[in-house]
Amino acid sequence: MNAQGHARRQGRHVSRRAVLGAGVVGAGAFVAWKVFGGEEEAIPAPPERQATWTYAMDGAATGVTWLSISGTSLYVTSDGPLYVHAVNAGSGRERWVAEVTGGKQGEAALGPVTVAEGTVYVAARGGHVNAFADDDGSRRWASEPLGGGYPAAPVVIGSTVCVLMKTEKSADEAGGTRTLIEGVLCGLATDTGRVTWRAEGNRVLLGDRSHGQLIAESRGGEGLVALDADSGDERWSLPKQDSVVLGTKLLYATGAGKANELAAYDLSTGERRWKSPAPPKESAEGIGAQITLSADGRTVYACESGTGAVYSYDAATGDRRWRATVDSTMAPEAAPGGSAVFLATSDSCRAAQSIDSGFQNPFADGAKKADGYVTARAASDGKQLWRTKSNSCTSAPALAEGQSVLVAHTSELWAYDARTGAARWRVKGEPGADRVPLVAGNRLYVLTDAGVDAVPA
Repeated sequence: MNAQGHARRQGRHVSRRAVLGAGVVGAGAFVAWKVFGGEEEAIPAPPERQATWTYAMDGAATGVTWLSISGTSLYVTSDGPLYVHAVNAGSGRERWVAEVTGGKQGEAALGPVTVAEGTVYVAARGGHVNAFADDDGSRRWASEPLGGGYPAAPVVIGSTVCVLMKTEKSADEAGGTRTLIEGVLCGLATDTGRVTWRAEGNRVLLGDRSHGQLIAESRGGEGLVALDADSGDERWSLPKQDSVVLGTKLLYATGAGKANELAAYDLSTGERRWKSPAPPKESAEGIGAQITLSADGRTVYACESGTGAVYSYDAATGDRRWRATVDSTMAPEAAPGGSAVFLATSDSCRAAQSIDSGFQNPFADGAKKADGYVTARAASDGKQLWRTKSNSCTSAPALAEGQSVLVAHTSELWAYDARTGAARWRVKGEPGADRVPLVAGNRLYVLTDAGVDAVPA
């Protein structure tokens, strides 16, 4: 998963009827795969794969929120109490553990970790940003309280670390509890943590490092703005957009409201370069299609959950290459590319609800009825290559070395053969807060009751 895709997915929860994702695999001989299992038949569970190592944690995985990979290290955040664990991704040995300054009592929650230039950054719900040396976990600084609420991942651009915090409303006339509203973006000096600028903002979207700017929504989400990372000054702005992803030179976005279109904008000036019809919305005022950019930057994919439409575009010109309909589509994701796009769907809200509520499916260990499917389509023309019935999918797919398609199901992750669609193996666990399987160095990392497992992918 590329950095842009990770940034776009922060804070996304599986809360709608289904999940869709797209990945791309290198060229090779694909064969049709017969859909196995009838409508009322159970899905045979593939063999369970054992972990290479387990990083055990006190309190098991109940307090773990985010898993992040940078270089040869896995970073695990835990909320009870607030800690960042740095783990050797190859051996599972602990490198260091650091306690995070969280701020307000009772607001124990951490956002995702960002690693840049030998420093690990993490923001706590209580309002503080923390910086640790990556070599030994020593604290470099902790910022002043900047607000509160569940934080987004810090975005490091040059000598500035940009963060989003929420601000407090005044207490009501009855003296009720103060509440938090989305409100402030802060630029902090990476060496000291000192606040150098503040700007109104609804949420951080993406860091455009090549142009030294932060792409964010204005307060209330009325529009999209590009802010200078050093000063916080606005460079250009756009009307409100529903889904945004960055390329090297262009920003791709689907319009909000009645604007049923996909457009590309110049990252230097904000000028529109092209527009193209987007997948139809389920309702005129609904949220537009979710989009992603292939790793080679040549293809944009757009999927609309309610209508099931999947479109593929030439990223340079906006020309639509193909369109298809896939049941209950949502939030495409692209992996390193070539000839096939992978999609995961679900026809049941049971699994999605269980993820958000913490409910554990009592049938997770046994055979289950098919509630969705995993499929591959040709990246060139959208033709279906194979389709395999599956249990309810609760994540977008991730690719492991181009050989296996990894998809989360309730309390388990399954690996499907990228060329045939056959279910190859499964492992018990959850992907973590990002809701996308984390794969790096041919290993899959999952949360379990014991802590974190590393499984050969």
